[in-house]
Amino acid sequence: MEVLFPRMYGIYRHLFLNHTVAEMKEFKVKHSLYDNLYARVGNKFMDIAVKHTDKIAKAHPLYESDVTLEEVAKLSDHIMHHSILSGESFLIAADILHYAAKGIRSFVILQPFGCLPNHICGRGIIKKLKDHYPGIQILPLDYDPDVSFANIENRLQMLIMNARNLKKAG
Repeated sequence: MEVLFPRMYGIYRHLFLNHTVAEMKEFKVKHSLYDNLYARVGNKFMDIAVKHTDKIAKAHPLYESDVTLEEVAKLSDHIMHHSILSGESFLIAADILHYAAKGIRSFVILQPFGCLPNHICGRGIIKKLKDHYPGIQILPLDYDPDVSFANIENRLQMLIMNARNLKKAG
């Protein structure tokens, strides 16, 4: 098994930058000059930073460039529109669709502290995602101080055993 984490700049860019741009472009929402400039300059800065880090990381033979936020939004807009800002919103669906298309079949949605927005965006989309990729496993997992470590470990072990069984069968 290999663990793939979503890149942090995706959630930052979505929550703090792109929602303002999307609101202005798609829904004609008027923002203050400060918010408008912050969003546009922030997006340009993020583009430069991502290109710079990608250039450095490409030196490693196993490195794969990430898809852009715009490409990811197109992947999941039919399930959850990219203007929704609760929790990780469309990014959960988009990441799962992106990696499922590459052949990955097991996913864990780790939700901290019983996060209600991620419950809606994480658990609420599982059925739709499985309609697109019937063979995938998705485990929404709450992680907070009150959750039993044995429960978390057992659920993860079941996911791994099911993945092994699916690999043997396929």
